[in-house]
Amino acid sequence: MSEARGFSLLERFELKYHIPVSLADEIGDFLKPYCEEDFYSKKTPGGFYWITNLYLDSPRWTFLSWKKAGKLDRFNMRVRCYGEHPDNEGSFHFEVKRKVANVGYKSRGTIKGVNPSFVWSHPEEEWPCKTETDKMYVRQFIGKTHIYNAQPRLLTQYKRRAWFGLNEEYSRVTIDMGMRFREENGFDYSVDSAEMWSTSLPRFFQRDCNAVLELKCPALQVPFWMLDLIHRFNLKHGAFSKFGNAAAEWKRVYENPRDFRDARFPYLAGDFEDSKEVFA
Repeated sequence: MSEARGFSLLERFELKYHIPVSLADEIGDFLKPYCEEDFYSKKTPGGFYWITNLYLDSPRWTFLSWKKAGKLDRFNMRVRCYGEHPDNEGSFHFEVKRKVANVGYKSRGTIKGVNPSFVWSHPEEEWPCKTETDKMYVRQFIGKTHIYNAQPRLLTQYKRRAWFGLNEEYSRVTIDMGMRFREENGFDYSVDSAEMWSTSLPRFFQRDCNAVLELKCPALQVPFWMLDLIHRFNLKHGAFSKFGNAAAEWKRVYENPRDFRDARFPYLAGDFEDSKEVFA
């Protein structure tokens, strides 16, 4: 059984494929000999549970510009929690997702029982972290926000069904659907569906697809069953960036105000003309 479920630092290879979500049950049946559904999928009817991410970036969209430019060593920052309507009494995961060439690295420091803003306004000894490792990664996260002037930008949500490999140190399969977002300039995790804009749009997917399947494992330890899965379902590789697509759609909000609801925090958009290369 995977030993990396409560991870603080992961090194992994990620492959993304566009699929119709109607394949989810058939894929789940294929995975039964090799995987088990994760905790949240097991307890959620239908297997799909909500994930809420608050992405941070600089006023000039530094992290997004790195991705658009194809920088070989880059990262982004987010504070993740679970559920469609997150509770401030729950857990918040401060994550830095770094990518070096084709290999991803993900660090995570967790606090519980307070809103994430707490760690910026209270001394480190008061942070409600379970372990010293959590505290170290939260500290590193805070340090990066100061270096890059990173601030909350976009709150994203999606539904996920996920599996963990039974026999590898780390292997994971996820199916994500229903991507949506809104602006957020603080740490307000409240969600009103009427304020959310969709990024589950046909233009972001391959034809006849509406979900993203991800295969995750160490770069040099791809399980044979993952290769069999790719072959069995004739999977076609397809990129999908939840943060990048949300930012692209948000740009359309500001360029076409008559087609969208009023922007919630207009000044947060920055100068799109000045940053037009980021959104090209």
